[in-house]
Parts: sequence; C-alpha cells; structure tokens
Amino acid sequence: MVRHLLHPGVTFLNHGSFGACPAELLEEAEDWRRRLEAEPVDFFVRRLPGHLAAALEAVGDFLGAPGRDLAFVPNATAGVNAVLAGLRFAPGDEVLTTDHRYGAVSTALRRWVERDGARVVEAPVPFPLQRPEEVVAAVVAAIGPRTRLLVVDHITSPTALVFPAAALVAAAHARGVPVLVDGAHVPGQIDVHLTTLGADWWVGNLHKWLSCPRGTAVLYTHPRHQSSTHALATSHGYGGGFRAEFDWPGTFDPAPWLCAPRAIALHAAQGGPAFRAAHHALVREGRARVADALGQPLPHPDDPALYAAMAAIPLGLPASAAGAAHDALFHQHQIEVPVVPFGGAAWVRISGYAAHNRPEHYARLAAVLPGVVAGLR
Repeated sequence: MVRHLLHPGVTFLNHGSFGACPAELLEEAEDWRRRLEAEPVDFFVRRLPGHLAAALEAVGDFLGAPGRDLAFVPNATAGVNAVLAGLRFAPGDEVLTTDHRYGAVSTALRRWVERDGARVVEAPVPFPLQRPEEVVAAVVAAIGPRTRLLVVDHITSPTALVFPAAALVAAAHARGVPVLVDGAHVPGQIDVHLTTLGADWWVGNLHKWLSCPRGTAVLYTHPRHQSSTHALATSHGYGGGFRAEFDWPGTFDPAPWLCAPRAIALHAAQGGPAFRAAHHALVREGRARVADALGQPLPHPDDPALYAAMAAIPLGLPASAAGAAHDALFHQHQIEVPVVPFGGAAWVRISGYAAHNRPEHYARLAAVLPGVVAGLR
C-alpha cells in the first residue's frame, strides 16, 4: 500500500497541479541526501555522473527514448525555456501555439520570440469538440509561410484534453515546421513512446503522475538539435555535449532526479497500465456525476482518445467567477480542485489518482457544487 501524506480533512481532486509525493519516495530522496552528505566531493565529482546516467536510462526505458537523448530539468517550464532560449528568429517570423497552452508557456513564448521581433500566433482549437481531428485541422489551418516552430500541448492544462500529438507532429513536419511538445502531464498518465512520436523536443514532468519528488522533469531532444539546445545555467558542462550541460548546472540537490527509477518501479508495482486505467475510470465516473449535478453538458464525448486522468466540466459561470468558485470550494468545503477560466467560462478540472481518490470524493464535489454556483450567480 502506497503511503501518501495528504491531509485527511481535505478532499484532494487536484493531482494534476503538483502531484502528491508518497512517503516511500520522500524517504528515498532523504536516503540519497544522506549518501551525498557522507562525502559530498566524492558523491558530486565521482559518483553523480554514473547515478544520473542510470536514472536517465530508466526514464528512457519508460518513455521510449534512449537515455542519451534525455536530460533532467527542474520542471517542464524550465525545459521549454531551454529550448526557446537556444532558437533565434527573424523579424516577421511566427511561432505557432494554441489557445489551450499553459500560461507559463505563453509567457516564455512572449519573452523569447518577441526578443527577435518575431510574433506568437495562437490557433483557436474548438472546445467543446467532438473528435481529435478537430485539433489537427485547427493547427494546420494556422500554419503559414512564416511559421518557424510549433509549440503544442500533449495534454492541455486548462481543458484537460489529450491532443493527438503524433498527428500534430507529422502534420507540422510535412510543412517543414519543427515541433516542441509540452508533455507536462504525460509521464504516468498516458502511454508515450518518444522515438516513435518524432517530436524535435518534448518535455514532461515526473512529479505529477509519476509522483516523483518535485523538481524532476525531463527534456527529450532529437539528436539533430542537441548541439544547439543548451541548459539555461551555463556551467562547467558547457561545450561538453548536450547531457554534460544539463547534468551539471552548478551545485544543486540531485536527490529528486535520482528518485526517478524508484518512482517508475512504484508506478509499475501499482499496476502500470492498469493503474493508469484506474485513474481514467475515476474521472470518467466523476465528470458524469458532476455534470449531471450541475445540469451542464459535457464538452466532449466519452472517448479515451480525448481525455485520461483529468477532465474539465463547465460550471455555467462566467470566467470572472473562477477564482471565487475555487476559493469557496476550498475554504467552505475543504475540496481542493482547480476552477479555471477558459473561453469566457469557468470550468472545474477534476483529477483522478487511484492510490488516493475514491468515487465518493467526486460525489462530494457534485453535492456541493450546485450551491456554490448558485451563490455566485
């Protein structure tokens, strides 16, 4: 039985934001720290390179990529920034994303793209929608002659949609456009094989659905881009190759990164694919229950190609009410669940994590939401 430290008085339906690290992995991290402190110089100088290589090989086996093509980064946002910082654009160039992108990625795009006088273009992806092909059609329609890069989500944060990443990569490559995929929510939530996916870059957090200690994410970089993709912190590894740069950003706490193999093993011990399917089953039941309680239509069919361990349900409130609804759910009812503004409306985004969520958690949310919504109208 996995031991989580979640507060027993809070109904926690927000695994998608920061995860929930089990006690086993916190203890694993502390063990690594004790080993480091026993002889810091020996650990950092002589032993850490081998430990990191072994950890990345384990992550690569899990994600379907050679370990040499992966590097640890603190989080997906840091990985996105590392990629964008190494690219240069000409005035008038366009970097394409969608209106479902994560807010921090939008900020990073503005910083790095506008630095060169280029501009960010957002493809409007319909939501509600019926089929994954609608996502591809919307993105392809926005690719123009000045599009130099596509930055697209694998699983969206505000709307919890699984985007057809392989089809998007193929469509962009057919038009000569490289692709950075933001897979922040992917590891441990859905299957992925990065080599088959074929993206130029892909970033994913290990602290969310794999429940690694926070500060653990990976950046996949196709070999053709590794000489031009640099760590944000220029340190002793600069000039030594892709992995050398990222493996040594300066003095840091490597314990969360070194927990990745144990996190993967723990995920497998809980069932691996069956564990992931159990997350989806919880959310499938939960989204139907919440939508029925609110009398709101679901934004997409019950198709596992469109959602996995998260789902967004409309509240029937304007986007401006999202913050107040979130606060009411937590402070009045001790339910931790995000309420996000999107497309002019407020949406509640539920997560399912079978190690600590139960059907009654969604029943409780469904029971209190109508009153919260009525109070904000």
